Amino acid sequence: MSRPDTSYRQIIGLSTPVMLSQLSYTAMGIIDTIMVGKVGVVALASVGLGSILFWWLLSLFWGMLAGVNTLVSQAEGAGDRKAAGVAFWQGIYLGLFLSVLVFVLWPLAPHLMAWTGASPEVQANAARYMQIRLLGAFGLMLLMACDNFYRGIGRTDVPMWFGFVKLFLNSGANYVFIFGHLGAPELGPVGAAVGTAIANTVIGIAMFVNLFLRSEFRDAYHLLPRVRLHRRVFKALVVLSLPIGIQTFMEMGGFSVFTAVVARLGDPQLAATDAVIHAWSAAFMLSYGLSIAGQTLVGQCIGAGEKEEARRVIRRILRVGFCLMAVLGLVYVFLPESLMALFVRPSELAILLPFARPLFMIVAVCLVFDLTFMVIAGGLRGAGDTTYAMMANIGAAWLIFVPLTVYVAPRYGLVAAWSCVIVYLASMALLIWLRFRGTAWMKDAIERADGTPSEPDEAETAA
Repeated sequence: MSRPDTSYRQIIGLSTPVMLSQLSYTAMGIIDTIMVGKVGVVALASVGLGSILFWWLLSLFWGMLAGVNTLVSQAEGAGDRKAAGVAFWQGIYLGLFLSVLVFVLWPLAPHLMAWTGASPEVQANAARYMQIRLLGAFGLMLLMACDNFYRGIGRTDVPMWFGFVKLFLNSGANYVFIFGHLGAPELGPVGAAVGTAIANTVIGIAMFVNLFLRSEFRDAYHLLPRVRLHRRVFKALVVLSLPIGIQTFMEMGGFSVFTAVVARLGDPQLAATDAVIHAWSAAFMLSYGLSIAGQTLVGQCIGAGEKEEARRVIRRILRVGFCLMAVLGLVYVFLPESLMALFVRPSELAILLPFARPLFMIVAVCLVFDLTFMVIAGGLRGAGDTTYAMMANIGAAWLIFVPLTVYVAPRYGLVAAWSCVIVYLASMALLIWLRFRGTAWMKDAIERADGTPSEPDEAETAA
């Protein structure tokens, strides 16, 4: 068993493809916003509201697939590639099961939109947008399971290339269905949902098939012999991943409440919020890439028995992240008009810019807190410590962020509502930092769950 490489070069090598992959996803959201923004403010607000509530409902399910990375990376660190192959298949089975559950959410969409209090036209468009996205849940679950396997073995470059293909596929489908080209109906904001659902399904299937077309994956990780359901590993995956899913669901729920509260302030405030969030997604992309690098490298360190090295690699990743956030903070502070011009029509820029300008200042403050929480939480996930981050996130979101936003926004307006985000992220960063300073998180995932992919039963060994 060799010692995992946790150098700055390896950190950048792992995180850069994830960042570029996230860039493709971010670009998809930006292109959606730009295209829909040409339709009008109501369409832009509809996609923003529908997208956020869609991700809220789906977050419980796709968050549960993040544990695939942990089990696979720890098996890779321990030099047990058969165990990594077993963990992959359990992720596929879990994803298929979750995709079936997603379809029961279809009738909830109109009721969720009515709860937001947005204008009737925004509610109707957002509900249709969300329902179309739900139809693409199978492709999204398959994509997420494969994505986490590739990242767990350190091949973050593979999802990156598929992400670029997905970007072009999504952009073309959006162009066709939003504006009604090539004989397709002109669907407006609903067309953006159709394009994204198609792209997710096609790329999810392609990523799965790629594993079996290339021997470096199929044979090295014994994917064909490990195809059956392994109950102990499946249980371990669920125990490990459920806190991640709950955390993501509750976090997105908090932001869904935030969006609903902002929607009640008016369509311009909601449209400005949506545009600023899309601009903020560039910083999220960088933080997420570093978080995945932390999860993978910490998992490999724990699997190899190098627990103190796991702490050192998180510190290195934070240093890299703070440098990147400093640059982005300057962009948000000094170039708000240029950023807003990417998302709205010129005739509406003068209306939305006064709302957006102070929001970019708030985003600049949030960057350091958001990065701290995401990187350390990613590292803790790599070790299998998923419950603490869940509790910290839920506590900060629902005991601080949501009550504060509900109280402040109607009384003091948009900027006050956004200021609650600073309090929320700072609280989470402090809580996760206190956990990181200790040693309780330095256990492997199998110590936290009943089942291990490194110890298959006799029936599997015979296979």
